[in-house]
Amino acid sequence: MMGAEEHGYPSSEAQASGKLYIAGEYAVVESGHPAILVAVNRFVTVRVSPAASADGHGSIRSEGHPEADATWHRSPDGVCVVDEPRPGAAFILESIRAVDEVVRHAGIAVRVFDIAIVSELDDDSGRKYGLGSSAAVTVASVKALLGFYDLDLEPTMQYKLAFIASSRAQKVGSGGDIAASLFGGCIRFCAVDRAWVKQRLADTEVSALIAMPWPGLGTTRLRVFGDRSHGGPAGGAPAPSLLVGWTGRPASTEDLVTHVHRHNAEDHHERYQRFLDASDRCVDELATALTHVDMDGIRRHIGQARDLLAGLSSLTGTLIETPELTALIDIALEHDAAAKTSGAGGGDCGIAITNDALRAADIRREWAAQGIVPLELTVGQPLADTPEWHDASSLRKDDHVRLALRQHEHEGANAFDDLRFIHHALHGVSVSQVDTSVRVCGGEWMQPFYINAMTGGSARTGEINRALAHVAGETGVAMASGSQHAALRDPALTPTFTVIREQTTGFVFANIGPTVSPDQAVEAVRMLHADALQIHINLAQEIIMPEGDRDFSTWPDRIRAIAQAVDVPVVVKEVGFGMSRATVRELSALGITTVDVSGRGGTDFGVIENARRSQGDFSALGQWGQSTALCLLESLQGPDPVGIDVLASGGVRNPLDVVKALALGARAVGVSGHFLGVLDREGERGLAAEIGRWAAEIRSIMALLGARTVGELGDTDLFVDGLTARHADLLGVDVRSLAHRSENVKNVKNGENVKNGENNENVKKAAQE
Repeated sequence: MMGAEEHGYPSSEAQASGKLYIAGEYAVVESGHPAILVAVNRFVTVRVSPAASADGHGSIRSEGHPEADATWHRSPDGVCVVDEPRPGAAFILESIRAVDEVVRHAGIAVRVFDIAIVSELDDDSGRKYGLGSSAAVTVASVKALLGFYDLDLEPTMQYKLAFIASSRAQKVGSGGDIAASLFGGCIRFCAVDRAWVKQRLADTEVSALIAMPWPGLGTTRLRVFGDRSHGGPAGGAPAPSLLVGWTGRPASTEDLVTHVHRHNAEDHHERYQRFLDASDRCVDELATALTHVDMDGIRRHIGQARDLLAGLSSLTGTLIETPELTALIDIALEHDAAAKTSGAGGGDCGIAITNDALRAADIRREWAAQGIVPLELTVGQPLADTPEWHDASSLRKDDHVRLALRQHEHEGANAFDDLRFIHHALHGVSVSQVDTSVRVCGGEWMQPFYINAMTGGSARTGEINRALAHVAGETGVAMASGSQHAALRDPALTPTFTVIREQTTGFVFANIGPTVSPDQAVEAVRMLHADALQIHINLAQEIIMPEGDRDFSTWPDRIRAIAQAVDVPVVVKEVGFGMSRATVRELSALGITTVDVSGRGGTDFGVIENARRSQGDFSALGQWGQSTALCLLESLQGPDPVGIDVLASGGVRNPLDVVKALALGARAVGVSGHFLGVLDREGERGLAAEIGRWAAEIRSIMALLGARTVGELGDTDLFVDGLTARHADLLGVDVRSLAHRSENVKNVKNGENVKNGENNENVKKAAQE
C-alpha cells in the first residue's frame, strides 16, 4: 500500500453544523409529522487525507475525543475493518462503509485514508451542549468522503446516505438533526418511516435506495432568523433573533424519547395521537408566524408548543422541563420573548425568540446571573438549493398526504362489499381472449384503471408526483395530477407538477378547481402538456377546511367557461363525497361529457380537514356523501341512465373492486389512496409490481365472469345487498334486475338467432321458387 507521498490523491475537508429544535421535537419521531429546527454556527470539521502509513492502515483521530480514535484496514474484499473495537468511532466507521457502497457502484476503487475530526459543539472540558454532535460528525464525514472520491451527490441523497450510516451506528431518532446539519438555516422537517428504511436496507443496494423517494421524508427551507434573500417582512419589522441558554445539565435524548414512546405505545395511544395532531397544527402555524415576523403569533405558538410538551410530560411521567429550564423560560417571558425548551429537554438547552435587541441583551444578562450559560450562537447559512416553503397551502398539502396515509393504514369494509357477482360455472372464457382496453376522453388505455389525482405543491409532494409518474410511465397506466392551484398562484411550485410529464409520456390529466379563471385552466393544461383536464368539485371539503371557500354560487358558470376555454376533454370529479344523478345531469347541461363520481369509501377529506381544525368543529359531518357504488347504481343502472361517460373512484381497494365498478357501467376506475399507501410502504418498485398484479388479476376475473371486453362486464349478474341495496331502491333503482342481466342478454341473442333462422328459411324458399 502506498503512503501519502507516493500518490496524488488530494485531501478533502467538509463541515457540518450543530442543530437546535424550535418546536415539534417529540412528534417528529413519528414519520410524516413536522418539526422546526435550525442549524447553528458551531461546526464539526472532518478532513480525509490519503493514508500516511505505508502498512495499509488508516487512522481516525478526533481532537478532544480520544474515545473515537481508531486505526483501521481493509479486508481482502475491501471492507472497512477497525483494528480494535472503538464504540466512539461508530458513526465515522459506518459513514466510511456507506460511502464505500456508493463508490463501488460508481466503479471506483476504494482506498485507505486518514480521518481527522475537530468539533466546536462541546465546551473546552468536553461537556455536551446538546447540539447534535453525532449527526454533525456523520454528515461532515459523508461529505468529506464523497469529496475525497470526487463524487457529486445532490443534497437529499447526501442526507439519505448520512441517515443510513447513522442508523447502522445506533438506533436513530427522527433524523432531523442530520437534516439541520446538512441543509443549514431554518427548516421544517418530516421524518422518514424508519421501519421502511430498515426493510429496504435488507433487499436494496444503497445506491438504489438513496435514489428512491423515502416515505414521510420532507425538508423545506423557512426564510427566518436573517435568511431574507428575497427581502424583509412587510412593514420593515426587525427579523427575530434566536437566543440559546444552556442549563449545565446534560441530557440523554435517546433515553428520554425512548421512555416517552414506550409509555405511549403501551398506555395512551389515543391521547398520544391527539398530541401529534395538535403538535402538527402548532408547528405549521408557527412556521407561518415566523416567516411573517408575527411576534404575537410566535409567542402564542411557542407557548402552545411548551404546553403540549408539558402535557406529554404529565402523560408519560417524563421530566422534560427541568427547574433550570423553567427559570430560563420565565426570564425570557418577563421580557416579552417567546421561550421554551429545545429538543428532548431533561436538561441541555432552552431557547428564546425576540426581535428587540435591548430585551435580548437583558435576557442574556439575567440568564448568566441565574447560572444559565448564554451560548453565542446564530443560525447557520442554508444550502441555496434547499426546497423552499412558500405558504400555508404547501404545508396543507403535506398534511393531506400524512392524514390520508393514516386513513389507508387499514383499508376496511365499504359499499363495494355490498356487491357480489353471481358465479356461473360454465360462463368462463380463456384469459387470452380478454381485452382490458378502454377508450377514455379520446385516449386508448390498455388498462381500465389509472392513478387518480393526489397531490403536488410542496417539496415532499413534488417528490411523490415524480415517483407516481415514473411508475405510471413504466406500467403504461394513465395518471392525474393533484390540484395545480399552488403552482398557478406561485410559479416557483410549478416543478412539483411538471415533474409528472417529465417522467411519463402516457395519458395525463391536469387538475384545477372551479374557482380558477379560464386562462388559468388553459395554463394548467399547458403546464403538463395534458391530454385532459379534471375540474375537482369539493364543496363539503371547503366547508370543513379552516381556510376553505364559502361561496359556491358561481361554480356552474365557471365550469361552463373553463370547459369552453380549454382544447382538451374535461372531466368534472368529486373528491370523495359522491355525485347524485341530478348533479351529473346538471353537469351534462353545462357541456361536460365525462364525470368522475368519486364517492365515499376511500380517503375522507372531511375527516382530514376536521383533524386540521383545533376543535374538530365539524365532526358530525363524518361519512358525508354517497358511496361510489351507490353513485354508479343511481346514475347508470336506474330507470333513466345519464347519457355521458362516468368514471369511478373512491374506496377502490383491490382488482375486484375495479371489476365491480366496471360492471356497474364505469368507463374506467381511478385509484388514489391504495396506490399512495403502497408507494409509501414499498417504494416505486413495490407500486409497479402492485399495478402489474392488478392488471393480471382484472384480466383473470373478467375471464372467470365470461367477459371478453370491459363492455361485456355490463352483462354479468350482480347481487346488491345491505345499505347500498336499500338506498338504491329508494332512488328508484331496480336492484333485482341486476341479478338477471345475463338472462336478458341470452334472450336477446336467442331472439336474434330465431329471427336469423327465419330469414334463412325465407331465403331458401325464394331460391327454390
